[in-house]
Amino acid sequence: MNSSAYRDPTRLPDGSFNYHISPFGEEPRISLAAVAAAIYTILFAFHLIQGIRHKTLYMAAAIAGAFFEAVGYFCRIVSINDPFNIPMYSAQYSFIVVSPVLVAATQYVMLEKVMHHSYPEASPVKHTLITRTFVISDIIAFLVQVAGSSILLSDRSKTDLGLRIMMAGLVVQVISFAVYLGIAIVFYRRAGKLVLEGKPALVETKAWRTIFMTLMVSGNFVFLRSVFRIIEFSYGFRGFIATNEVYMYVFDFGLMFLALLAFNVNHPGAYLKGKHADAEAIK
Repeated sequence: MNSSAYRDPTRLPDGSFNYHISPFGEEPRISLAAVAAAIYTILFAFHLIQGIRHKTLYMAAAIAGAFFEAVGYFCRIVSINDPFNIPMYSAQYSFIVVSPVLVAATQYVMLEKVMHHSYPEASPVKHTLITRTFVISDIIAFLVQVAGSSILLSDRSKTDLGLRIMMAGLVVQVISFAVYLGIAIVFYRRAGKLVLEGKPALVETKAWRTIFMTLMVSGNFVFLRSVFRIIEFSYGFRGFIATNEVYMYVFDFGLMFLALLAFNVNHPGAYLKGKHADAEAIK
C-alpha cells in the first residue's frame, strides 16, 4: 500500500481525536464538563423545589437558566466525544452562553419585588416599570445572541460573524445591567434614609435588605461573567481565551454557579413575606 495514502486529519496516529484542529482548539476535560452538568442539575432541582415551596413564579426564568446551563454541559460531554460534530458543538456553546440572560431577567424582576416590599417611593424611576423595561432589553439581548448562535450552528464559514453578533447581544446586556445596578444603588441609599426616619415597610428591614444584598452579589457575578464573554469574543473564536477552557470554567461556570447559589442560600420566597407579601409572591 502506498505510504502516502490518505490519513484522516481529525485523528492522531494513535487513533485519538486531534482536538487541536477541532472547534475546541485543545483537548477538553470531560470530567470538568460532567462535574459542571451535575452541579447545575442539582442547582436546578433545588431552585425548582424552592420555587414550588414558596410559590415564587417570578423565579421561573432563573430556574430555566439553571436547567439550560445543565443541558449545555451535558451537550458538551457529547460534543467532547464527537468533537467534529459542529451542530452539537454549537448547541453546547449556545446553551452555555445564552442561559445567563434568563438569570439576569429574574434579577430585574427581583429588584422590583424588593422595592415593592420596602419603599417603592425610593426608586429613582417608577418601580413598576423596572421589570417591563429591563426584561424587554434582556429579550433583545437574548434574541441577538440566539441569532448569533444560530449562525454558528448553521454555517461554520461564518463563525466570526456569529461571534460578533453574540458579542453585540452581550454588550446590550452589559449596558442594560449597568444601568440597572445604578438604579439599585440609588434606591438603596434613599431607602436607607427612610429606615432612619422610622417609616414602616411591608416586610422587616432585615428581610428586604438581605434579599437586596443577595441580589447585588448575584447580579455582579452575572455582570462580570458577561464582561468576560465580551473580552473572549473580542479575541475571536480561535483566540487564547476561547481555546483554553480553564477560563470558561472560572469566569463563566464559576460565576454563574455563585449567582444561582446565592438565591438558594437566601431565597426571596423565604424573606419577602409580610401582611400582603404572600399574595404578591405568586404574581
